Amino acid sequence: MPRKSGAVAQSPSPVWASRLNLGRVSAPGRYEFRRVVAGVETLPSRLSMPRHHHDAGYATVVLAGSVTEVSFAGRMHGTAGDVFLHGRFDCHLDRAGRRGPLQILRLPWKRDTLEGQFRVKDPDTLARLAETDPELAAGQLYEQLRPGTLRDRYWVDDLADALRADSVFHLQEWAETRGLRPEAVSRAFRREFEVCPKRFRLESRTRTAWGEIVRSARSLTEIAFEVGFSDLAHLSRSIHAFTGRCPTLWRSRPDPWLWPTRKSVQACE
Repeated sequence: MPRKSGAVAQSPSPVWASRLNLGRVSAPGRYEFRRVVAGVETLPSRLSMPRHHHDAGYATVVLAGSVTEVSFAGRMHGTAGDVFLHGRFDCHLDRAGRRGPLQILRLPWKRDTLEGQFRVKDPDTLARLAETDPELAAGQLYEQLRPGTLRDRYWVDDLADALRADSVFHLQEWAETRGLRPEAVSRAFRREFEVCPKRFRLESRTRTAWGEIVRSARSLTEIAFEVGFSDLAHLSRSIHAFTGRCPTLWRSRPDPWLWPTRKSVQACE
């Protein structure tokens, strides 16, 4: 059942609120990050949010209505009880369904390696818990997660998988093996993902490299070549443009809330 309108825009816990604010935040790099606040929000039907970027991870729990989301995890369609998990530096678009308002619960999410579509049995209980403690609600969400509903797949989904997985990808070759014209493939992919295949592949590759930088002790040069960058300089430029910070800063301080002041950041730019 939809929650009452009085539950909209619940105040987040002091810890999370100090880190995430409403609106957009410009990074020193190429991207502008959209920030969210924990709590319940009701959105109008047919609402369309163009592709946008987040520098913090969060979970979206659908309480009522329906929504389609397209992200690095692929194309997903959710109804009440479905959950979309976003790690840090996710990029996605959202399209609300046509029947009735969309009501969602947003929660902090710190497990960057666990993303995509899942389900929970009792989303309303999570919403009530989040009114007083979003962090605790996020922990309960993790305990309740179940596999999401499988949906029909099309070639555009296979293309997204190939772009994420293959560091040496050739669109023309991929299209021709399926009897498709490369230009038609590129147009259809842009229509679904709101980004061209080349850009999607670069962003996905950059995000993979960032994950290796903050979670492993491997050298930056090794990561650059394994993920598919031509050299360390190419990796550094892409990481800085995509995250707003250089690889050496990420390696020394993987938690962004421990970053130094802007003055000391400039030394690595």
